[in-house]
Amino acid sequence: MQVARYSTQFNFLGNPRGQLMNLKGTLTRAAMPLAALVAFGAAGGAQAQSALEEIVVTAQKRDQSLQDVSVAVTAVSGDELKALGITDAFRLEILAPGLQLGMSGADTRPALRGARTQQVEANDVAISFYTDGLYRPRHGQALAGFVDVDRVEVLRGPQGTLFGRNSFGGLIHVISNKPDPSETDYGFAVSGGDYSLASFDGFFNAPLSENSAVRFALKTETRDPFVENITLGDDGGLKDADMTYFRGQLLFAPSDALDLTLRVESWQDDSNGNGHFGYYVEGIPVNLSTGLTNGVTGTMRPRIGRSDECAATCGRYGAGFDFAATPGPDTVALVTGDPYKIADDTPPERDLSELTVAGDLNWSLDFADLKVTAAYMDYEEFRWADCDMSAYHTIACGNDITSETTMQEFQLTSNSDGPLEWVVGVFLFQEDLTNAFLWEDFASTVDNTPVSPPDINMHAGWTLQIRVDTSSVAGYGQASYALNDTARVLAGVRYTNDERDWQIYGQDDNRSTYSFTKLVVPDGEGDWSEVTWKVGGELDVGEDTMLYATVSTGFLAGNQQGAFSGTNSYDEQTVTAFELGSKSLLADGSVRLNAAFYVNQFEDLLATRFVDTGVTTLAFTDNAGEIDSIGLEVELDWAVNDQLQLGARLNMQQAEYGDFVLPNVYLEGGITINGVEDQFQLDGLQVQNSPDFTATLLGSYLVDLGGSGTLTPSITVYYSSDYRVDDSNWFYGNQDAYTKTDLSVTWASVNQDWTARLWVTNLEDEVTLLKATRFGGDVAVTDYANPRMWGLTVGYRY
Repeated sequence: MQVARYSTQFNFLGNPRGQLMNLKGTLTRAAMPLAALVAFGAAGGAQAQSALEEIVVTAQKRDQSLQDVSVAVTAVSGDELKALGITDAFRLEILAPGLQLGMSGADTRPALRGARTQQVEANDVAISFYTDGLYRPRHGQALAGFVDVDRVEVLRGPQGTLFGRNSFGGLIHVISNKPDPSETDYGFAVSGGDYSLASFDGFFNAPLSENSAVRFALKTETRDPFVENITLGDDGGLKDADMTYFRGQLLFAPSDALDLTLRVESWQDDSNGNGHFGYYVEGIPVNLSTGLTNGVTGTMRPRIGRSDECAATCGRYGAGFDFAATPGPDTVALVTGDPYKIADDTPPERDLSELTVAGDLNWSLDFADLKVTAAYMDYEEFRWADCDMSAYHTIACGNDITSETTMQEFQLTSNSDGPLEWVVGVFLFQEDLTNAFLWEDFASTVDNTPVSPPDINMHAGWTLQIRVDTSSVAGYGQASYALNDTARVLAGVRYTNDERDWQIYGQDDNRSTYSFTKLVVPDGEGDWSEVTWKVGGELDVGEDTMLYATVSTGFLAGNQQGAFSGTNSYDEQTVTAFELGSKSLLADGSVRLNAAFYVNQFEDLLATRFVDTGVTTLAFTDNAGEIDSIGLEVELDWAVNDQLQLGARLNMQQAEYGDFVLPNVYLEGGITINGVEDQFQLDGLQVQNSPDFTATLLGSYLVDLGGSGTLTPSITVYYSSDYRVDDSNWFYGNQDAYTKTDLSVTWASVNQDWTARLWVTNLEDEVTLLKATRFGGDVAVTDYANPRMWGLTVGYRY
């Protein structure tokens, strides 16, 4: 254990004096609007403070007050999500300290407390995503928006005891509103805005009897692409919206001790998508003095066919499959110079669909509460993009992923008032997964030409499909015992066994379409077992403050290495986490101040190595690295009075790679390690998507308009220091520090049934990186977050 070394090495701001001064100036500017709100509130005269509402969470598999849970949890109510305009997981990072959401293609890439998402497709998620207690195993399933939500909980740090596999760095849990037999209730909201935004979401709750009810929720959204395709127009643009989501629930509660909820969900996304593993071509990183590609210290050059820049010594580097061998800068395989403009000629496609059928049974027994959850989930993901990323009609590629999942969980939770509280459970999980990498050739390539030229207008014969069957069984238990009125100890343990069997199939002889019928690898298999645990203590200091300390472990499941790796597999990735925290209600309940200090030690992390096949680059994974992270998170909410609400979120961390070696995929920039040339040693470098410092400031002020209702202006200011967006130390994967501001003004009628909200996000129109990737032909490809967006939302609630 190497915790002691942090006492001399760790500095929240990385210790550059210039960065500290810039940060101080940025926070000062960011605080000015909040200071104005405070002054505005004070101008109305001193008023009594208002108590904050209690937040109930299920972070420990039972209903508890947020302030009584010895877990770092950010809980956001459905009303707060609406007030802030948060409609999906991507904007949770402004409220959950340390959470970062990267993106590439249809894959979310969350990072939290040093746990990052590098491997996608058939690999497991590192930050788990749950909805209503259901584990969603695929990265793309987190793209579904928030519809009729009661609250969202973000649990920070490994949750290896109660949630188990793949809650490696934490988890996001979306809890929907449940049917209510006591009253009829309905509401809706419509939104319009720039890029032709048009959305509708609504719900309807109706009692069927005094002990049964139904609840329906629906959301539709369309929006034009904000990434313009100058070759194809809107039909070829990216980052548009075209989705429909529906949820239906039936509640039957024959007694106070027994209730059953049945649920059906359907989600369809038919948008153009976000490209494949990135969409914007930065160029080719080249050392102009040698003519060799270099992703560390090179200079970004446009894609060219034949270079005259280096006295004809450069050759033809990274021409983007320019079969015309164009001399000098290639105006067809061009770099647009605008991250929201592309010049592709193949129409993109994204087709995501998900069907969920689930049921929850709750039965209160004399000694405990029994909960049984069962679900079937069918998720399909198809994506197709221009993979020469130019106006040349050369190559298209994509993925076809299907995931059919069943899960059951049986859980007993103590319900007595004694000093001992406990929960025990069994979790069963089965997933049948297929993943195919697709590739179609439209023209003969010149650069990177394979020994045998490709067949034109045919799907590549070298592509493969992997079919993986996963069975996971886990048993768990956790208990808390009160030593006296103020002190408690807790302990928990979980045993997990994962079994995977996989087969690999090749393309059918008829390659005019993709069809995988040739069995290549018949008997890949792996079996992994892991014991995860948690111990800790809680101490009440007065009536409204709790201190806690915990040590816990988590793991990311072992898996196959991919379709092109045959029977090879990798083992579990593990983490040991130390956490000290405090939770306080101050000033008669008007101030909630929660803080957590943590140290995480990750081992056996996956590293990705790349192999050029002659026409594209394939990724392979194996256990190869370590990460150490240490940080402090602070959450503050203050109800100054009935009108003024203020808040702050703060994250200071240092997440660094330990011994972590990756191959260098460019011709220069690597070093020799243990006799192996062209390697990267990441030791001491910042972990991807882990900025040293982030801060959010929030404020709103309610203005009473008398008989005309209320008006509430609000502001959210988010600051992030610089960070990287890939494991490899590529210069084009560095994101500079930035500030983003969201503004809104909400009018509500006197009885609060009608609302109208005018909003703008990313007021500064900051261009920020989500992911950087080295694509075939040494092309540097990136993905960017949303630009400035504005709109108007009008809502009604009965």
